[in-house]
Amino acid sequence: MALVTSRLKAGSIPSDEVLARIKEATHYPIAFDEDCPELTDEQLREFRPANSDLHANPRLFKPKKKQITLKLDADVLEAYRGTGKGYQTRINEALRHAAIAAGLLM
Repeated sequence: MALVTSRLKAGSIPSDEVLARIKEATHYPIAFDEDCPELTDEQLREFRPANSDLHANPRLFKPKKKQITLKLDADVLEAYRGTGKGYQTRINEALRHAAIAAGLLM
């Protein structure tokens, strides 16, 4: 049985080589024992992402954008505009993190 390991810094993107190693590992047999029992369907449904920041990584997650009209408090909008170019993306990321924290998204 092979053991595949790889360390990534938080927020980094895995290389193509690392992704290929992970994909290859899906073909290895799984040995269940008392230290690693097979999970039930109910347990699998309870899984949540270990790193919710992956949702904000455009290389790994590209949701379809939808244009809407949204009213924001003027001070909030100005605070984000003051951060420079890309402020709308940062507003979207803040909303995504809040939705994940509230359990609205996975």
